[in-house]
Amino acid sequence: MAGFDKDAFWLKILSFYNEAKCNNYIVKLDEEQIQELKALYIDLYIPMENLSHYDDEKIMKKMMTAVSSIYRVDKDTMGNSGEIVQLVNTVNYDGKNMYIRFAQISPVKMRRLELGKSRQQIAERMGYSISAVRNCEASFCDLTRQPEKLVRKLARALECEPEVLMQ
Repeated sequence: MAGFDKDAFWLKILSFYNEAKCNNYIVKLDEEQIQELKALYIDLYIPMENLSHYDDEKIMKKMMTAVSSIYRVDKDTMGNSGEIVQLVNTVNYDGKNMYIRFAQISPVKMRRLELGKSRQQIAERMGYSISAVRNCEASFCDLTRQPEKLVRKLARALECEPEVLMQ
């Protein structure tokens, strides 16, 4: 067993986000993708000595529960208890395909989560405050109306082009 590594499972689910974003935040996983996800789930969450206790249906139910309950605690500073970021809204399986409905997350916040950085780290890279980063991550924030200098610094801190953040 590779160990109890929630980050690897989070990253795998996160890898489907951009595809889902182009399809009204829904992604359809085919049988091959499901098998790959299931293999990762088994490797990370089910000790080999207990594997014989689970049939395929039970593993699928447990995996779907894990996918739908995946979250990150997003902390700004050491003293902040953090905000819970729920990545997935619902998961459905029709016996052949799995449908994952993702939460809508701003491109700025999603990019920061992909990098595994805190708001504080991004703010420090930019030379701005944490609240400036938080404001740029808000769903109502229109980066085209923000100062060009701020957007350029934000993109540089997030290691991407400004256009990526304005999608």
